[in-house]
Amino acid sequence: MRRLALAAALPLALLVACGSTPSANTSAAAAPDAKAEPVVVRISDPGNSGFLAVAKKDGSLDAALAKVNAKVQWAGDFSVFAPAAQAINAGSLDIAVGSITSGVTALAVKPSFKIFATVPPDLAGEGIVVKKDSPIKSVADLAGHTVAVGHGGTSEYLLLKALQTFNVPVEKVKRVYLAPPQTAPVFGSGKVDAWSTFSTFLIPAVTSLDARILASGAEIKSDNYVIYVAANTLIDKHPEVLKALYAFIEEGTAKENADPAAYLNVFTSAGPQAVTGTQQDLVVQIQKQGKPAQPVTAAEIAKYQEVAKFFLDQKVLTAPLDVSQYVVDVTSLPDAAS
Repeated sequence: MRRLALAAALPLALLVACGSTPSANTSAAAAPDAKAEPVVVRISDPGNSGFLAVAKKDGSLDAALAKVNAKVQWAGDFSVFAPAAQAINAGSLDIAVGSITSGVTALAVKPSFKIFATVPPDLAGEGIVVKKDSPIKSVADLAGHTVAVGHGGTSEYLLLKALQTFNVPVEKVKRVYLAPPQTAPVFGSGKVDAWSTFSTFLIPAVTSLDARILASGAEIKSDNYVIYVAANTLIDKHPEVLKALYAFIEEGTAKENADPAAYLNVFTSAGPQAVTGTQQDLVVQIQKQGKPAQPVTAAEIAKYQEVAKFFLDQKVLTAPLDVSQYVVDVTSLPDAAS
């Protein structure tokens, strides 16, 4: 999951494919060459909200990338991390954003990418929801009930972590595996008793499906960090582009957290992409509690490792995973002039 997003409104995933045109053949650490073709950075369309939507509108990301002889191309859309990771592994994309809980399952298959930036867990915008009139009043009350989750990702992690935190036997709760976009009508019709999810789906559930938050990420004690990943080819061939992109992400996320309302409804304030009313109020409330992107340090790697160990203990992973081998220190990458 991206940090804070709404379906069709706030982008959950940033997706990039980076490469030169066939006539370009630049050195990874070389300074920008005026005669060389720019590196094309293809980024998933940001939709109507978020710092990338503003960047698309005002051209600020293009301006930042131009300093390292690169340019952005807006294309495609990915709402969850798994297909983005698959696209990177297939060689058609270079950068994506998701969560460490969805990331560890992708890392377990020896991916062709590494984590270069992170954001602390969205403790207010993720969790487990039930209908307002549900008799379920606590996580303990989930025993004997059904909970919708996605397989091996954020939502399954949140449920399993909640059950562990509140000492509820896993076998007492039935998991119903559904793709996130398919879950809203199932939950809305009452065919499952609860839904373990994140902001993209949690916010509309609360504002449009008569749901309430049973347990938030904070109560669950979630370690679900956001992760930004880059393809190994991008890291090796164009580290200066990745470093410039990281600086833009760091600044953009900080500005968005400071004034979330300014990053909503960037292109239109009407229609299905617009965020209005109570939904807008909740988005702003949650976003203000967020943190900006930052480099990955030993402290974050330790938290990632705890998530991997948790998934191994819960039999979501089948073998131990050393997350540290899939992390790059973005601060150590060369600048264009290096």
